Amino acid sequence: MKKIFFLIGSAVLGILPLPAAQPVPESCTLGDRPFTRPLDEIGFFFDGGIKLLEGATANITCDGEVVATATRMEASNYVSTRTQGALAIFFDGQLLPKGKTYTVSVAPGSIACEAGGEPNARFSRDFTVPANLGPGYFDCEDGTVIAQTSRSGGLPWCYWGIETEAAGEPYFILYRENTPVREFPASIGWDWDLGQAYPMTDEELHFENGVRYSLVLPEGSAHAMYREDIVNEELVFNFMGGYDEPLAPLNYVWCSLFTDHSDVLGIVSFTYDRPVRLSEGAVLQLWDCDGNTLVKEVTAYLDPQSEGRTVSADFGGFQMAPGVGYTFVIPEGSVIAADGDPVVNLRNAFALDGTSGLGTINVETAGSPVYDLSGRETTTLLPGNIYISNGRKFTVR
Repeated sequence: MKKIFFLIGSAVLGILPLPAAQPVPESCTLGDRPFTRPLDEIGFFFDGGIKLLEGATANITCDGEVVATATRMEASNYVSTRTQGALAIFFDGQLLPKGKTYTVSVAPGSIACEAGGEPNARFSRDFTVPANLGPGYFDCEDGTVIAQTSRSGGLPWCYWGIETEAAGEPYFILYRENTPVREFPASIGWDWDLGQAYPMTDEELHFENGVRYSLVLPEGSAHAMYREDIVNEELVFNFMGGYDEPLAPLNYVWCSLFTDHSDVLGIVSFTYDRPVRLSEGAVLQLWDCDGNTLVKEVTAYLDPQSEGRTVSADFGGFQMAPGVGYTFVIPEGSVIAADGDPVVNLRNAFALDGTSGLGTINVETAGSPVYDLSGRETTTLLPGNIYISNGRKFTVR
C-alpha cells in the first residue's frame, strides 16, 4: 500500500507546474564594443516574456559611486519562433567621462517572468568609455612597396573599431626619408560599424625606388561619433618606393649670385622651374672653402612675389674676406616640390672666390633645360655666353 501511495504521489508531482524561475538576461545592447555614445538607453533581453514591477530601478556606477540613475524603465515582449522579453532602461543622455569602466545594474525586484514566479535578483553589465579611438590599422602591411598612385587613390586606408567623424579639416602627411613632402586632405567617416580614413590624392604620384616613405595621420584628426573628446592617436604607415624610372630632379634655374659679384652678401635668392616649399627649419649656409667650418647660416623663406618659385635668405650684409674661398650650400631636403612627384633637392654646393660671383664651370646639360642669365629658357647656345642648367653655370666654347 505504501508503494501504491508513493507511485500516485510521484505521478501527481509530475503533472504539477514547476515554479517559474527568476528572469536572467541572455544579452545586452552594450555588446563587447567600447561605449562612445550619449547615455540615453540600454537594453537587456530575456528568453521568455517579462513584466515590470512597481518600484523598478536601475543605475550606473563607477568606482563604487552612482553616476546616473534611470529616468524610466519599460518592459515589452516579442513573439517570433519564441517569446523574447526586452527591458529598456532610459537615462538623461549625459556623456560619461572617458577612460573609465562603468557598471549598469538593475535592482532586485524590478521585473518578473510574465508567467509569474520570483522577481529578479540583481543583474548587471560592465562597459567602458575609452580614452581614445583605440588601435587603428592600415589595410596594407608595413614595409609594402608602392610605386605610384593614381587620381583615384593608391595609398592605404586606415580603420578603427569605432564609428568616426572628421575633427576639423584633417590631413595626412607624407614623409620622404623623414622629411615632410606632401599633405593630403583626409576623408574620414564610417561604414559597417568601423571608422575609416583615407588620403585624397588628385594627381598621379611616383615614389622613387629604394626611398623610404611614411604616411602619417596626426593625433586628433578623427573623433568618435557623438564624442569630440575621444580622438585618434597618431597613425603611421611606412612603405618603400618602387618606381624604377628616373624622376625629374629638383634644381634651381637661376641664382642671384650669377650676376651679383659684390663681396658683401645680402639677400641671396634661388629660383626654381616649378613651385616649391621649404622644409621645417630650412636654411642656406656659407661654409669655408674646405667645407669644414660653418661661417654663417640663415633661415630661408619663400619670396612672396615669386608665385612660390624663389627661395631667399638675408645674410645681412656679411662681408666676405678678400681672397678667401667659401662654399655656399643648400642642405639636402631643404626645398620640396610643391606639386607633382614628391621630390626634394639634393645637397647643392658651389664655390665662391671671395666675392659673391661664382667661378665659371663647364658642364654637360645632359638634356636638361638650359636658361640664360635672365632666367629665360633657351635652346640656342652661343659661344662665349654664360648659361645655367641643373642649377649650375657653364659657358659655351
